[in-house]
Amino acid sequence: MDKPKTYRSFLWPILLIGVGVIWLLSSLGIIPSANLAALVSLWPLILIVIGLDLLFGRRSWVASVIIGLVVVAVVIFVLLAAPALNLPAVNTTMQTRSIVEPLGEAASAEVNLHLTSMPTRLYALKDSQDLLRAEIDYYGNLEYIAAGETVRRISLEQRLDDVFLNITFDTTARWDIGLSPAVPVDLSIDGASGSADIDLTGLEISSLSFDQGSGSFNVTLPMNPNEYTVNAIGGSGSLKIKLPEQTSLTLRLDGQSGSIRLQLPKNAGVRLEVIDAGSGGVNFPASLELVSGGEDKEGIWQSPGYENAVYKLIIICDDLGSGSFSLR
Repeated sequence: MDKPKTYRSFLWPILLIGVGVIWLLSSLGIIPSANLAALVSLWPLILIVIGLDLLFGRRSWVASVIIGLVVVAVVIFVLLAAPALNLPAVNTTMQTRSIVEPLGEAASAEVNLHLTSMPTRLYALKDSQDLLRAEIDYYGNLEYIAAGETVRRISLEQRLDDVFLNITFDTTARWDIGLSPAVPVDLSIDGASGSADIDLTGLEISSLSFDQGSGSFNVTLPMNPNEYTVNAIGGSGSLKIKLPEQTSLTLRLDGQSGSIRLQLPKNAGVRLEVIDAGSGGVNFPASLELVSGGEDKEGIWQSPGYENAVYKLIIICDDLGSGSFSLR
């Protein structure tokens, strides 16, 4: 019995051409960029197209051409008519929101910040009765949540569920966030592709954790009367951390491909534990004394007189990745 003759399908080349046409129409302003969100509603069409191609496109090149042209035509029609069809759209125009969160009865705060591709500045408020003050530029939707009375829980996030790329269209866009130094703050930062200048001087930090992402981070840690912990995950951008004077803290580091540079205060009691040095260079002061290990820059080192130091800085490098690491 002869096998059915199969043909090379022209469906996917036509779809690629269709994507180019849609991109061109969007660039020319014929298809509003906000209407592109309507494509999310069309995802079941992918399954239908694959099924039609398997049933008919492989048996007839004419059928594959027709299927491809019909699909492209339907998609373009839907994109042009998205508002009339009540399909979802997204506001791609940059918006600005001012946020003022009063201190009220708060005795402590838990703050979660989900950064974007926009540059961010984080600092301590001065002469303010507010827990948080912020000027936020954003696209899509901005989700701000504040809950609790004595323990205030705050979350800030830009949502781009219907946008394909998180791009800073306006080069002046930024996030500017001030926090109150009047209450202890448990701070968590989820970085993205934007740079961040995080100056926590003057704040009372009970704990700090951040995941850098791909943007560069410049972090200044605050002096605190109480010991606190910092959990840091580096990214592909450079990470600079300035450690405080007259403060005891534990800093745990996980690196990736970006460089990491730690700046020590003078006459600090320092303990450096390198569990996995990764593949990048590791440099630290020759004054640190080896306690154990030492092979391939993995081991434990301490500054002279560390055991009797009033303030102790413990730096634990779980995995430094492929970027360089320096302690100065």
